[in-house]
Amino acid sequence: MGRAPEMIGSDIADAQSVLSDLETVSTTSTFGPDVEDVCRQLRTTIVDAAFPGALVPITNSAGRLQILVAATTMMAWRRLAPVLKAFAGPTLTSFSGITAPLPPGEPTAQRLAQTQPAATCVIQIPQDRKSVLSALRALMRVRETIARAPDLQSAVPEPTSWLLARFQDNLNVGRRNAATVILERLKDELRLDALNTKFLEVQLLAAFGDWAAIVSLAGFSSLRLARRPPAISALLLEALYRTHLADFFDAGDSASVHNTYRATVHDLAQPMLSVPLPSTLTPGGLKLYALEMVVSPSRSDIQEALAGDQSSLGWLAGELETHLGAIAPLATSTLTTSPLDDARAALVQVDAVEAVDNVAAALAALEKLAPAELALVRDAEPFSAAFRLIEADAPAGVPSSWIEWLEKTADPSFTNALEIARHGKDEWSVQSSARDPSQVAAFVTALNRAQDDPLASERTAQALPFLVAWLQQDAAFPAPVLAPIYANLLTLFALNSTRSGTVYESSQVLVEALLTVGINEADYASLIADINELAGQAFGTDMIYWVLDTIESFMRASAPDAKSREAFLHSILARTAPLYGRLSIIQRIAVKRLASELGWSLDTLGTNVESVPVDDVSQKLKGLRIAIYSLTETSSRQAKNAIEEMAPTANVDCAADHGGSVRLKALAENADIFVVSWLSAKHAATEFIREHRGDRILLYSQGRGFSSILRAIEEHLKS
Repeated sequence: MGRAPEMIGSDIADAQSVLSDLETVSTTSTFGPDVEDVCRQLRTTIVDAAFPGALVPITNSAGRLQILVAATTMMAWRRLAPVLKAFAGPTLTSFSGITAPLPPGEPTAQRLAQTQPAATCVIQIPQDRKSVLSALRALMRVRETIARAPDLQSAVPEPTSWLLARFQDNLNVGRRNAATVILERLKDELRLDALNTKFLEVQLLAAFGDWAAIVSLAGFSSLRLARRPPAISALLLEALYRTHLADFFDAGDSASVHNTYRATVHDLAQPMLSVPLPSTLTPGGLKLYALEMVVSPSRSDIQEALAGDQSSLGWLAGELETHLGAIAPLATSTLTTSPLDDARAALVQVDAVEAVDNVAAALAALEKLAPAELALVRDAEPFSAAFRLIEADAPAGVPSSWIEWLEKTADPSFTNALEIARHGKDEWSVQSSARDPSQVAAFVTALNRAQDDPLASERTAQALPFLVAWLQQDAAFPAPVLAPIYANLLTLFALNSTRSGTVYESSQVLVEALLTVGINEADYASLIADINELAGQAFGTDMIYWVLDTIESFMRASAPDAKSREAFLHSILARTAPLYGRLSIIQRIAVKRLASELGWSLDTLGTNVESVPVDDVSQKLKGLRIAIYSLTETSSRQAKNAIEEMAPTANVDCAADHGGSVRLKALAENADIFVVSWLSAKHAATEFIREHRGDRILLYSQGRGFSSILRAIEEHLKS
């Protein structure tokens, strides 16, 4: 696997086109043929796949030689800037490592800006011939040094575990298209077997409530029979309920519920209705367990599992009591079992269900066996297969909670740490692990202790999206008692962005959570510091929407320190000004509107807000009918105004219905593009929209703010 191209163009053909265009507008002949020769070589960095960006010498209208620097991503900039500063820093040129906009009005700069680089600057050079030659030769040494650097990307391809973490990161914030791209890559590169790939597809569809699509998956019948994680079982059961029974149940049509279950659902669900119940079982899945008791009254294991709180069963709880009597726990068996019997039973569970907790229970049972009994289990079928599975998957033991996982991360033999984290997010209950303040304190202590070890720190950083997904499963999320965990995880996101340049989208979830639960002045100051660390001193265009979402979150939430909030918002928004020339039309409108809400104009920072970028998004919006669904009505109205400002002929409708309606049905059936604000619309209306939308374009915005809505539309129109 070779190094990913970092040249200005997205592929070699695009890069060559940029170079050809620049050759026609760039001129340096004033300084002689030897200078021109070096300049020509530097311009070819545009098509050099090994070079992180481009160095473009130009002679401006005043006859001065300048070097335009552009990098496609902030990661590429962070790779290029230190080398530039080392060879061509302030002793030879004006370069200090800080980004700056390209000069307006210069044809070369305008053509370079069309590639929408993430970071740019202009290097000024003293204009005597000796200084010019010295600076250009230094820049050539920059290119040669980077060319000689080891190709770390090809030596260490991106691990599958990292791709899975990014997949989860996108699901956490509702970026369906981005998650789908990663899933397709996992398929194309054969990173996972077919069964695990299908599990990820189920997880993706379930995250957006696309239950009918899950039931319609090719191979659904095989999925219900396969060995699978409990979380997948819970999703498959919920899909069956939502697709076949939910409408009848909500209407109180008992006869149709029972008849449909017997005729259609029973055979599909029965292989998945095992005990113990999955920890992530949803109310729909629980109702299938209850209906199975009616069909199979002998299922005493289900009767025992359903004993206790039956509020999720609705009117079905009363029917069960009428038909079967009150559901009560079965009498505890007085039969005693031997350690060998316990080990065999645990191994059977390992073979049947792919669960971390099952492996942990089996390991605990095996530890109690004498050597002769252990040998007997190892060699006897059907237990030997499960025994081999444990030996392969748990060479260093299996944690049963996040605290135990964090304690094991420093162990070099804990090689499947991220795989266990991926399963643990579903199996380890938030309530049992972190509801007690003492447990919260223990979690934070384990988290901080892991940062003292380089290996543990790296593993924790890679598992951050799974930790956020685990927290989001809390029915009370965001919970004030868990604020210390939210804050410490956000700090780790900030530290990880400094080390690797990676900013996971899930960090936005924690920012929103901390602002929602309410924090004191000291914690508010720490939150602002973490966000500044995440954004960096010179963030690029690839982070602009993350910054805009953060600004909107702060503007919506109450502040324990109004002055600190005002200073922070003005500071971070002002840092978008140098990027303004490289922003798309939609991004510019979002920045201008937020600046206006804060009571100031970008004109005061010397930004030319009247310049129009080369951007065809506004052209594509002309005449389109766009529908926006969000419960945060101010955000949908702001998005509507922004779209109509950019494309006056676009027709934008906003909706905030809590359920289905005639108007919502008409919008779903007739809009060219329908955007659903994912975080503020997880209820029946979303399913109603999807049901009537069919195969038409349905987009999900990841935040509650209007900039998230604009981002979803822009990414769709550009894809």
